[in-house]
Amino acid sequence: MVKMRDRNSQLRSALGAMAPVERIIEANSIPVENTVNRQGHAAYSIDDELRLIAMLNTLKLEPQYYRSENQTMRELRDLIERIGLKDPYFVCQAIKYSRCMRDGMRSINHLAAALVAPFISGKDYAKRFYGPYNKKTKEGGCIFRPDDMSEIKDVYDALNKATLSNAMKKGFAKAIEALDTYQLGKYKSSVIDIANLVHPNSSLSKAVITVDGKQMKALDAIMQGITVSADTWEVANSEAGQIVAKAVKEGKLDKVEAEKVLAEAKNDNWETLLTEGKLGILAALRNIRNMMKNPRPEVITALCNLLSNPDAIRKGMIMPYQMDLAYEVLEQEFYNSPHKKVVQTALERGLELAIPNLTSALPGKTLVMIDCSGSMHTGCYQGNTRIRSTVCKKAGLLAAIVAKATNADVIRFGSSASYTNYDASESVFTLGEKFSYANMGGTNIASAFECARRAGKAYDRIILLSDYEANSGCTRRAYQNYIHDVCSPYIYAVDLAAYGTAPLKNNDKVNYYYGYGYKLFDDIAASEFNPNAHIDAVRKVVI
Repeated sequence: MVKMRDRNSQLRSALGAMAPVERIIEANSIPVENTVNRQGHAAYSIDDELRLIAMLNTLKLEPQYYRSENQTMRELRDLIERIGLKDPYFVCQAIKYSRCMRDGMRSINHLAAALVAPFISGKDYAKRFYGPYNKKTKEGGCIFRPDDMSEIKDVYDALNKATLSNAMKKGFAKAIEALDTYQLGKYKSSVIDIANLVHPNSSLSKAVITVDGKQMKALDAIMQGITVSADTWEVANSEAGQIVAKAVKEGKLDKVEAEKVLAEAKNDNWETLLTEGKLGILAALRNIRNMMKNPRPEVITALCNLLSNPDAIRKGMIMPYQMDLAYEVLEQEFYNSPHKKVVQTALERGLELAIPNLTSALPGKTLVMIDCSGSMHTGCYQGNTRIRSTVCKKAGLLAAIVAKATNADVIRFGSSASYTNYDASESVFTLGEKFSYANMGGTNIASAFECARRAGKAYDRIILLSDYEANSGCTRRAYQNYIHDVCSPYIYAVDLAAYGTAPLKNNDKVNYYYGYGYKLFDDIAASEFNPNAHIDAVRKVVI
């Protein structure tokens, strides 16, 4: 009898449970890989249109583990050339979709907007594409912020040794004519630079200011060198610095007194801008370091109100990792500050409130698989400066959001895989750090599926966070075995690197997402699986 039990145990271990015919058919219908990834391992190819969307919504122009900045730019150029020859309107739709309607990636969309120029030359929509985006109606082109024009101009000039295309000139002129007084003042140098090239018609601008008791067009004032104050933190603090410096020079203040006076003046400015709603949330995140230096309580209170405002986070196109970077600044530089905890709590609250109700949107049981391989620990860059955040940390934060929201199981994988226990009462930042804390070697996605299969755990859905450069195991076979032996879940595959191949075939059960923003959770909350959902959304964009 003991031997029979051992034999039965051996059978189940070797063969798994008997699968229903439907699951056997589904497992055997998974196609064989048709290409290789960057390391030469089997993978699935991705259509050019999806590759373009992935790049525009995922990448900054910075080095990656398996691709240099120059390689990224060349691949983007080649993609736009291939698609541009047959469907240039789609390229324009994809750029507007990414820059203005999704997560707002900047540099890669500026490059794309310059690269598509020759393919839309003479098209009736070309000047509209380079025109202003209307945030309320979602109409217009790809100019989301005034400085987008300068960035596109600089890229186009570098590539062509010609300042602007005719379509850019017409579109940029319309964009400048649409700016309000605040935008004209805040982006004055960029506006002057472009206006001198495109000659906008100031009579079409509605932005006015009062000079010597008389109204005049703000655009004319800027071009004539008349001061137009944008009432921004840069302007306010710059003026405060100049006033204090002058007082020191005149002997009215010594250096110690000047430091105290300037600190109070900056606190006055921060408090005014925050309470009057004139400081954007991205500017607040980037200036946390400045506001935490000798702050007054009123400034901290106003800052926390902004950081915990989910509407401000969504409208500001803030990505989870940007909140994480601000959290890191507090953790590393202000660990003794009495205000550290309350500001971190505001960041946590804002992050959690900014996502949809995933508990109701994703009923049943969820598994998150997070790639902790060496390539995921590549440092991220801001400009030329390497910062502490990594692709894995971004993945960890996304995993923490889903885990807390749905009480999901979590598997961390690299060369091997294992389930990870966690305390759901901890903050998303703390959990994200724990989920991404170690380099686990190679990228064996198969090990994660095998881990779940061996555990015999059935899931309604699996959220897979990875750069998808699998270099060991057979992902397809492990996925087939999981379907055969356990169940057939929906797969949300979040591509965090846009290298151009996929480990699983995109179909009605496997759907790919791109980027780190909250739009990802909007897609998940919709829960309608359509392998071409991204392409469909882009094709609805009107230029």
